Amino acid sequence: MKKTTLFLMMCIASLGLSAQVFVENFTGTPGSNVEGYNGWYVSAKAADALGVSPVIAEGALFYNNYYGSNIGNVAVLDSAIGVTSANQRISTHSIIFANADTLKPIAGQKIYAAFMVNFSSHSYRSYRDFFTYEGSTTSSSTRGRLFAKLNTAGTDVTFAISKNSSTAGVYIESQPLVNGVGVNHLLVFTYEGVDGTDNDYNTLYIDPDLTLPEAQQTNKLVTTDVATDYSASITMRINLRQRGTGAQIGGIRVGRSWNEVLLGTTAIKGIQADNGQIFVSGKSILTNAAGKLSIYNIRGMEVMTSTTEGKIDTQLNNGLYLVRFVDKNGKTSSAKVVLN
Repeated sequence: MKKTTLFLMMCIASLGLSAQVFVENFTGTPGSNVEGYNGWYVSAKAADALGVSPVIAEGALFYNNYYGSNIGNVAVLDSAIGVTSANQRISTHSIIFANADTLKPIAGQKIYAAFMVNFSSHSYRSYRDFFTYEGSTTSSSTRGRLFAKLNTAGTDVTFAISKNSSTAGVYIESQPLVNGVGVNHLLVFTYEGVDGTDNDYNTLYIDPDLTLPEAQQTNKLVTTDVATDYSASITMRINLRQRGTGAQIGGIRVGRSWNEVLLGTTAIKGIQADNGQIFVSGKSILTNAAGKLSIYNIRGMEVMTSTTEGKIDTQLNNGLYLVRFVDKNGKTSSAKVVLN
């Protein structure tokens, strides 16, 4: 009983804490440039400062259960920019959280960049990178490249990723998404720090099922090419790159955990607890293992207890709840969640 009470006190005390997530919803004036808005700037490398800035356009993208869905406007990548190297352009943003904390890669830590994208049929028919992690303060040195290409008919889209290479056979390709052009896609592009040298890697999750936790996502690509790791002394930055890809991009969210970035929830530590075990989708609560789940309202009253094999569908009212999960090995996790 003492442990449960202390768990609730710690959860309630932490309700004022906000998730460490960088958010870009392009809420600037439609028709204005992305560069010069909200900290976006053109690449410092002259060869990638040609062409023109992406522009902000009215209208938000939507993806089911994504926390960044249907908010703000979009950035428009022009398919006529960057078809040749004579006018390619990179627009960059440093990832700095609201409390001025900068995001830097650390061994054992995974960084998540999620966003929605809708491709234009005018996009180039060979692989062109349109989103990258920027690895230098003075040039366009990528540490994660996300490519897309359309089929001849302009109806299907195929993705590819690499840490730094644009050479065929080095980047990792997806299967074509048939009739995927003109459709909203959710992409989650990660950078994972690993102890050692030149062995960090990227993962791309394509249209993830957000009713499932990260560990159960199957539609993903993982980089295998060897390239210099991201310097831990440099603030993490993201790029929107215009190289012949026409697309609308919106709902960018960057942070340190899947559930913060994708679901807008924060797992917190309680007694004998660790993070990352509890997730929420709508009114369903998901866990990474089987066990016992207890749900409390913010006054500390237990409103539901049940055994679970990994997912519980609740009929609770919309709102904020405190959750305690004990798996079959006795490991305890806690979280505050929003059901809606």
